[in-house]
Amino acid sequence: MSCLERGEAMRNRLEGSGHPIASAVLVSLITLAGLPARAAAPNGPEALVDGFVAAWNSHDMGAFAGLFTEDADFVNVVGMWWKGRADIRAKHEESHATRFKTTTVTSTGTSVRLLRPDIAVLHASWELNGEVDAAGKPTPPRRGIMQMVAVKQAEGWRIAAAQNTNLMAPPR
Repeated sequence: MSCLERGEAMRNRLEGSGHPIASAVLVSLITLAGLPARAAAPNGPEALVDGFVAAWNSHDMGAFAGLFTEDADFVNVVGMWWKGRADIRAKHEESHATRFKTTTVTSTGTSVRLLRPDIAVLHASWELNGEVDAAGKPTPPRRGIMQMVAVKQAEGWRIAAAQNTNLMAPPR
């Protein structure tokens, strides 16, 4: 069953249970998740998403950290807040040595909004596969959306702040 088919089935269950607002939110998220990934401009902020995916999938946390400004902030899906490139790198190195060691992430859609010529807000939807729990057992694939604030620096676009969120069914 595709992502869109699963979302449609969930929407139908929610509509039948009298949750019209939850259904509307879910339809919006399904629409975002179903968008094709944009072709990244080689030097545009969109390239950060491609760089994120490539660094994650090769488990190269040096390259991953290089996507961020020196003083960047990163909030992960469980609300841990890492401050600065060095901390972002160290925390991702720890997790990629264990639970994320065999993961791959896929970008499923990206939107970019330029606030100024040198500042952009990106929303990137993703799917993660290959994660294991603390006991080393495989976990189901996860989907989510990451919001990034990117700034154009002398060496190119860098992430100044990122907030990652797991996509979950609305509460009943």
